[in-house]
Amino acid sequence: MKRLGLSALLLLACAFAFGATDEDGYNEYTIRPVDIPSDAPMFEKFPAEVFAGSNAAPILHGDPKTRMFRSRLARWAKERPNFAGHYILATWGCGTECTQISIIDALTGRIYHPPGVSTNVAVNVHESLLEGGGDLWHAAGAIKFKPDSRLLILIGMPEERVENRGVSYYVLENNKLRRIRFVPKAWYPSS
Repeated sequence: MKRLGLSALLLLACAFAFGATDEDGYNEYTIRPVDIPSDAPMFEKFPAEVFAGSNAAPILHGDPKTRMFRSRLARWAKERPNFAGHYILATWGCGTECTQISIIDALTGRIYHPPGVSTNVAVNVHESLLEGGGDLWHAAGAIKFKPDSRLLILIGMPEERVENRGVSYYVLENNKLRRIRFVPKAWYPSS
């Protein structure tokens, strides 16, 4: 009986903290499919020719972050390019609903940790937007990309920054990601 009371209390506290929930368990602060604009950037508008050759050996001693994640990056470097033609967008979990992001150039073996885009947290994102991640954890689906496109879409909070919460569209240019559009979504009511 006490356990049920504590659970109910926790549920009420969460509902208060995150707003009233609807029949699906979401609230007004949930990033939903309707938040995707009808004129959003499309993968086809940013084409890239997919590399079919052999991957270069990854440069795993380049910088401290690469050295820290060298085992994961070495495994990812064996995969076929999955982003922007000759790049491998490497992802792995970094906490609850958090995904770490690095980019490996299959032509050169260079590894990039894109500034401002090295993590994405997908908290309070509608489950239909998380489909197609292809990885073992739920939040990986909040990162959308294709082998034949330079467009990268992040749904959530890049770098865990509330001011970045929403849907962000990036294009890879000269080994750097440039944000070309941002659709903000409030995290909670401002005080």
